[in-house]
Amino acid sequence: MFGREFQKKLGSLRYFIVGAGAIGCELLKNFAMLGIGAGEGGQIYVTDMDLIEKSNLNRQFLFRPRDVQKPKSKTAAAAVKVLNSGLNITPFEHRVGPETESFFDDVFFDQLNGVANALDNADARIYMDRRCTYYRKPLLESGTLGTKGNVQVVIPHLTESYSSSQVI
Repeated sequence: MFGREFQKKLGSLRYFIVGAGAIGCELLKNFAMLGIGAGEGGQIYVTDMDLIEKSNLNRQFLFRPRDVQKPKSKTAAAAVKVLNSGLNITPFEHRVGPETESFFDDVFFDQLNGVANALDNADARIYMDRRCTYYRKPLLESGTLGTKGNVQVVIPHLTESYSSSQVI
């Protein structure tokens, strides 16, 4: 619909999706269907340290009953590879935070085109917002906190950040 050049650009993007729960599954499905990270040089990284629970099955559609107690990130990555076999995707089981800065380091962030949050934890959301500002990476901030949901596009030094929009 948008042409080959645009599709090639989408395929070459390198994105980090933080969280593979309900919103993360939706993001992964959409990225796979759009071909983001499915071209030459493209890559999707996804991290989630949680295991799939039976209660997740009604809202996290990439998971099946046979997946209970398996890692969310690895299972979701395998499921979206079925949707788009050309997807270049690497799952991790690491929490994002100061304790994993040696893993998600300068080299990791420097190669990214952007980050998409899919978190239910305010501290992790604020942390990723600050990392994206530091590395000057665009952030698609989305997540839940109880019954509240949030979606925000953050472009460092251009738009308001997630952290600055929080009422404390």
